[in-house]
Amino acid sequence: MYTRYVLRLGDKGIAVNKIQAYLNMFVDAGYITTRLTPDGIFGPRTQTAVREIQSYMRMNPDGVIGNATWDGIFELLKRLNVMTNIPVASVSYYLYLGDYGIAVFKMQEYLNEFAAKNPCLKSVKVDGEYGNATRMAVQQYQYLKGLPIDGAIGKATWDDIVNERNQPATPAN
Repeated sequence: MYTRYVLRLGDKGIAVNKIQAYLNMFVDAGYITTRLTPDGIFGPRTQTAVREIQSYMRMNPDGVIGNATWDGIFELLKRLNVMTNIPVASVSYYLYLGDYGIAVFKMQEYLNEFAAKNPCLKSVKVDGEYGNATRMAVQQYQYLKGLPIDGAIGKATWDDIVNERNQPATPAN
């Protein structure tokens, strides 16, 4: 995944808090041993845990969460059946034309999951860039769900997408 959203030693905020929670899930799963206090501060202990998970994923253990590490973390979360409903890079829960990053990337993946199950929806290129194709896919989704059709992922659309994705799969007859 391409993202300009990189986390490293000294960073602070909700994204660091989320990654600390994910790393603790990896401790619970037995992937790493360094348990963290989710305080939102990327300090030396968080860096150690990041290096551990990078080693587990057979990556260069540089202690920095960049593109490849984000990909690996999301894959491990999927393996643990953890559906993260808050892409860590979005603090506003509002995405629109011209935005880019992990939150857009994840929403594009979610929209494609829905498109694979519903022929009324078109899939989009998963590139982390909120372009016209993504805007049109969001408008289609909003139309089908009875949401205001503005082509932006605001709180109502965000919540609907997350709730739809977190629905348990219905068994086939």
